[in-house]
Amino acid sequence: MDGPTGESKAPTGLRERKKARTRQVISTVAFDLFEDQGFEQTTVDMICRRADVAHRTFFRYFPTKESLLFGWDFGDLILNAFAAAPADLDLIPALEHAMTVSQGNLEDHAEHTARRHALRRRFLGVRAVHDHGVALIDTVAHRVVTTAATRLGVDPAVDLRPHALGALVAAMTRRRVIDGVDPGPMHEWADAFRTLLPTPAARTDRHE
Repeated sequence: MDGPTGESKAPTGLRERKKARTRQVISTVAFDLFEDQGFEQTTVDMICRRADVAHRTFFRYFPTKESLLFGWDFGDLILNAFAAAPADLDLIPALEHAMTVSQGNLEDHAEHTARRHALRRRFLGVRAVHDHGVALIDTVAHRVVTTAATRLGVDPAVDLRPHALGALVAAMTRRRVIDGVDPGPMHEWADAFRTLLPTPAARTDRHE
């Protein structure tokens, strides 16, 4: 789901620029340490000392050390674009619209994006990193379900369509993030899901 990366919009306002700089410093220092001595050997305390920030500042920007490898805004570009897609679009077209608007990126582009991706691939075998990635994928899927239900005006506890879309997005995201493989376009996944469904005649025969 990550497509060609483009420059993100520069943060506006002094406060936002300061936050962006602090986030950049913490990320750069952490990546230096991860590259030099490994992920598991690097502690939050080491990162804070080298970045000259307090522990509370670190956790204000990154809830865990593992989150450094996934970005602070993981999934937001696509999910926000999906929520903002034209209301007259059905779910799959709305999600395809979101992919186009976000250029398929799970994370906002920054100077260190490619570096973060490389480190994520390098340390994905670390159980804590792998589990964090899986948890983030679950979060993305849950947000897709919630947004899809809102777009349809249905209760997801009763209507399974939002959950079906969430499962599709989770599979695509897992293929990209965990398997490290380009998941391909949305329409191919939608077609693959349809091929798993029985024909109307088969469904009628089954219930007779």
